[in-house]
Order: sequence, then structure tokens, then C-alpha cells
Amino acid sequence: MSFLRVLWPAGAVLGALFLACGKSDGGSGFPGDADAGMTGETGGDHSLDGLTALAIDPLDAVIEATPSAAAQQTYKVIGKFAGKPDREITDKITFGLPSSGPGATLGSFGGNLFHGAIGRGGVTTVIVGANGLTAQTSLTVHFTAIIAGPDLGTPLPSNPETKFTGTADAARAPSLVYPNDKVMLPPNLHRLEVHYRPGVAANTLFEIAFSSPAADIRTYLRCPTPTNGGCIHELDPVAYQYVAESNRGGVPAKLRVRASSDTGGGFGESAAIDVSFAEKDVEGGLYYWTVTTTSIMRFDFGGKALVPEVFLQPSDVAGACIGCHALSRDGTKLVASLSGEGNGQIVYVKDVATPKPLTLAGDAANHIQFASFNPTGDRFVSVYGDSADLTERYKLWVHDGTTGVRIPGESIPLTYEPDHPDWSLDGTKIAFDHVGTHGMYSQTPQHCGIDLITKTGATWGAPTTLVPMGAGLSRYNPTFAPDSSFLLFSESTCPGGDTTSGACNADSNTSAKTWATLLSGMPPVRLAQAGRPGVEDGAATDLSDTFPRFSPFQETQGTGKLFWATLSSRRNAGLRVPGKTGGRSTNDQWLWMFAVDPAKVALGQDGSYSAFLLPFQELTTSNHIGQWTSKVVPVTPPK
Repeated sequence: MSFLRVLWPAGAVLGALFLACGKSDGGSGFPGDADAGMTGETGGDHSLDGLTALAIDPLDAVIEATPSAAAQQTYKVIGKFAGKPDREITDKITFGLPSSGPGATLGSFGGNLFHGAIGRGGVTTVIVGANGLTAQTSLTVHFTAIIAGPDLGTPLPSNPETKFTGTADAARAPSLVYPNDKVMLPPNLHRLEVHYRPGVAANTLFEIAFSSPAADIRTYLRCPTPTNGGCIHELDPVAYQYVAESNRGGVPAKLRVRASSDTGGGFGESAAIDVSFAEKDVEGGLYYWTVTTTSIMRFDFGGKALVPEVFLQPSDVAGACIGCHALSRDGTKLVASLSGEGNGQIVYVKDVATPKPLTLAGDAANHIQFASFNPTGDRFVSVYGDSADLTERYKLWVHDGTTGVRIPGESIPLTYEPDHPDWSLDGTKIAFDHVGTHGMYSQTPQHCGIDLITKTGATWGAPTTLVPMGAGLSRYNPTFAPDSSFLLFSESTCPGGDTTSGACNADSNTSAKTWATLLSGMPPVRLAQAGRPGVEDGAATDLSDTFPRFSPFQETQGTGKLFWATLSSRRNAGLRVPGKTGGRSTNDQWLWMFAVDPAKVALGQDGSYSAFLLPFQELTTSNHIGQWTSKVVPVTPPK
């Protein structure tokens, strides 16, 4: 394939994202979708009397765009009339694009001329209308760009693409090891690493290519950031934007790495993988706990920062570790456990905008280990299993959302120990672990199942079993989907079937995998794609995938929906290996994220996509328990 050559240096700033779709000076925009009623009223003009149909020319056009040249396409429309010859009626036609979806922002019309958005490709629908009749056709803007990546001090050839012509030589093939095949990414992730092993020593020039019907975006580079025998390249922000915006909500792009040399002489290419981009950006905030500083960090997906910030740290509470935490859905309140196992004094922030002084700074009368807020934030439920008092241990404690203090009269007594509660977004359900064997601490219960209580009016019903305890298994740590129709949970296989083994705890067990279960009672389904090992994991299947947590949003994806979830995992992030990157223990866990198609889960199918490493986190530590809010509330500086 030939390319329009536009070399953009790494770090270049994109001048504009795209033009808004809508009514231009030529009066061409549509207010509605393809099926909306668009009349194109002609008043006293009877030249369209007898019009029966509209024919668009051209049909299904494919036009080219580059970073320096936006696409354009001129249309004409032929009218078909009852008892009269066909004739061109372009000057009587209203032209437009869909009012929603990725195609809505692909460009705009000025009269019958389509002006493509700058810096992206995509697929849209051209809609024409007159006299109450409409017609439509597809339009593909094919965007091409060539980007000069890192040259490591040796300038790239002046025409690097010419070194990759002809037939690929299998003996020179590099191997692509990250991201994982069939991954779904948010368009606003901003950062994406591509990891590859270079192949033979003669390979000194590389091409990273994303190809789809909407775009061909290629970066030429040397082997940057050599790590564990391979190469790591983080896409230039402009390149990521090109790829993400061109493929937003569309078919998967094919990602492939090719390898050659400055003098040519043949090239090799890796196998291709599928990389999809969601239709909508991910919004909201993610709070997580990091081992390095035993602090709670937060990252704003809706903001512009590319790194997280520290929200609470030990110096805020007399030097003690701040660990297991939960946030209200609106992001205004936080509760956490102090000093972890065997302690669990409560830390409470009733107003995230003004967190200091803390509402409760290590209060021992209201112990917690794990907690979850109701949808309005005026209550949260907690558990504390490290008490010797079974009355305290066998209870779901309800707390006041303003003071953080337990409300004994609203709390729910049980005949067994609960753990890992999660309050549904519709407010009517709480799921939790039914602990079969008390572990050393409430952070590490054993032989669990998942129980559910449902609220009718102001009354909570008796618990029912949603996922039973299994022979040689432990099921634990439930998290409700945003529509409250199903939940995710972790399942561990106990060594030798011994459910009392400390190696089968509900905290960081290596065999932990993620499952989904409908509240209607269908058999659980494993989210195998989200738990799929990467290339560098080899034959390993036990990746310690724990603490799944859903984002609160239900995003549009085509005619359906898409949910997002995070988990902690010990899997390799391509060439980045926990315990090797920063010299820490191989017990390090990092935060990963994946998309879920709820319609597939409703049919009892694996609706997950492959997971990807969250790129903003520190990798010389462990990061755990990602908790989502609908927004990040900024801290108001003290006066």
C-alpha cells in the first residue's frame, strides 16, 4: 500500500482534534439521526412535486486524509419522479451526518461538500433529505500517517517505509508481546506501550503499524528502552490520538511489528493482534492503594493529568498505614482501614474537597476492614472480622455517611462471618462473602461463597446463597455491575483441595480468577478473555487476579453497552515483569483494566475483552484495590 508521506516528529502537538458536526454556513447539518424526520421544506417551490426517491452519488465513498490534508468529498443527488425523467436536485437537498456516535464528529457539510475532521479517520453515514424523503450511504475517511519515532542517536533512513517492501522473511520476524490480543482500550487512555522482541541481530529498524479500514498509522524507530531482552515503545501522544480517534467504536485495528535494517535486504513481521477502541471515553476517578508509601493514590480519567496524585498518606494519620478503602459513588466521601490486619481502626473523610482534618482519624470504636457505600452516600456497610467478639464479627455494620459512626439499629446480624461487602448501584442489594473458615485475619478468609441480601422498602431480607461454597474452592470478593444485573467475583482453587489452607486465602491467592454471575441464578461464567495470559506469561494460568471492581458507568457501544472493570494481578505486562522492574518481590501486583459486554454475560457467555496494564501507576511497587467514583472531587486548598 502506498502512503502519503507526512513525517511527524515524536512529541509534536496536534493543532486541532476535529471539526464539530452540525449546521454549517451552507445550512447542511441535520439535527437528528438517519431515521429522523428531515423534510427539507420548499415552501412555494413546486419543483420537487412528484419526487419519489433520492439517489446519492457517489455511494460508499472511501476518501483519503493525512495529518496535513483533511479529506473532502463532493456529493450530488439525483431525484426520481413519478411520470417524469430523473434529474439532479443537489441544490434542493439537505446534507448531514448522524447526530451521535463516532461518525457524528468525523466532519461536517458545507452545502454538498463534506469537510473531514483534522487528524483522524473513521466511518460515518451521509444522510440526505428533501420533501420528507431521505437516503443515506456510508463514507469512509481513510487516514494515513508516518511518524518518526526514537532513533537512539542514529538518524532514521529518509524513506524508512521503503525498507519494508516485498514478501516477509519468517527468519527475520520479531515477536509482538504487548498489548494482548483482543484488547479493548478507552480512546482517552492517552498512553500505550508496544513491547516486542526484535528477532535477529540484523534487525535495527522497526515499524509499528496500526491498520484498519479507517486508518494506517505507522511509526518507524530503533529499539527503545531495551528491557528483558526486548524493546518497549510508548506511542507518541499524537500517534495514540490518531489511532484511537480513527478507530473509536469501529472494527478492531490490526497491530503488527515489522523489522528490517537501514540497508534493507528483507524484513520480517510479527503475527498481528486485534486492538479495539471503545466508542466512549472512560470517565470518573480511580482510587487505589500502593505499597511503596502505604498511601491511597487517585487518578482522574476525566482530567488531563497523565500521572496519579497522592490523596491520603501515613503522615495524615500519625504515620500509620492507610489501606483498604471505599469511596462514595459521587466521589465526595472516603472510608479506609488503618494499619491493616489485626487493627482496622477507621479513617473517615466526610468531604473529599476538604479532607483535613479527617472526620475520624483512626477511631477504635468503629473498626472496619472492608466497606461499601450506598448510591446516595448517606450510608455505608462494613465488616470487621478480627474481633474476638462474635457478635461484632458476625454482622454487616451500617454506618452514618456524615459521621462515619456505626448505626447499631440499622446493622444486620448474621449467623456467620461476612466479608468483602458490596452495595449495588440500585441500592437494593448487598453481596458479601459467606466465610466458611476464619483465616488469620479478616483480610484473608478461607472457603467462602457469595451471599446476597435484598431490601424491600426499609427492610433487609434474609441472606440467600448466590454462589455456593465449592469443594476445594473459595469464591469471594463480589462487585456489582453498573446496572446491578450481575456481579463479578474471584475464585481460588485450594492446594490439594484443602479449603483451610492459608495458601487459599481470599486476598492474594495465586490461583485467583475472575468470574461473573447473574442475579437471576444462571451458572457463573469465567471471564477467560480478561484473565488470558499474555505472551510473556508462557504457560502460566495462575496470575493472581484479585479484587475486581467496576466503574460506575454504563457506556454506549454501538447498539449495546460496555462496562469497565479493574483488578490487581501478578501477570507480566509484556516485557515488564513484577519483581524485576523495580527489584521487589515477585508478589508484586499491578492494576489492570478490561471491558465487559453485559449482553454476552446475560446470555451466560464470556463477555470480557483482554486486559491492559493501567499505564499511569508506579511499577516499582504493588498496587491494589482500585475503587471507582463517578468523578474526582478536587481538594480545596486551605485559606
